Amino acid sequence: MLVKFCGLTRQEDVNAANALGADMCGFIFHEPSPRHISPYKASRLQSGAMRRVGVFVQQDIEEILQIMDEARLDYAQLHGGQSMECAAALGAERVIRVIWPQRYARPDLLQAELLRHADSCAYYLLDAGLQGGGWGKSLEWKDVSTLHAPHPWLLAGGLDADKVAMALRLCHPDGLDFNSGVEVAPGEKNAQAMKAAVAALKQYERKVLQHGK
Repeated sequence: MLVKFCGLTRQEDVNAANALGADMCGFIFHEPSPRHISPYKASRLQSGAMRRVGVFVQQDIEEILQIMDEARLDYAQLHGGQSMECAAALGAERVIRVIWPQRYARPDLLQAELLRHADSCAYYLLDAGLQGGGWGKSLEWKDVSTLHAPHPWLLAGGLDADKVAMALRLCHPDGLDFNSGVEVAPGEKNAQAMKAAVAALKQYERKVLQHGK
């Protein structure tokens, strides 16, 4: 199960994520966001073995490439509906495509959207709301319970320790993205909340391994 902590702005929070064995750490390059970080500051944050993800909303391909280089990023998480041509230029193997299930009236339409982007991304991230992210709200998990994604996908949307087990049981994602649900303030993570969220995930995995449910 993939674990990603997003909206990181402080070295102590990156350290906490790394110590918990997170697979990915995310940095938001969108100035209106309260979790915004500059490429230079992100470049100074040491992240160990975690793969580094940049969240992009308004940037075009040239700016995304520039920031990826400066901030030493492994993936571009496309939050702004950037075109498939943009994703192809970045390299599909470096793209996390964000999709908002609540935009689609039926599960088959959501499924079709996943398939439409299959050749231009390596991962999907399914988030709550209709755009943006980091609102602390959960999406309607029943809307994604029957998905058959062609790539691994991460579930986001206000996740914390209390929501982990139900999210995994109902949605069957390949990973979880923690952000606002483990904060004391935007961009400032709570180390104990991070630890509790990962512990809940591991507890669920042990239960499945032992009981098959």
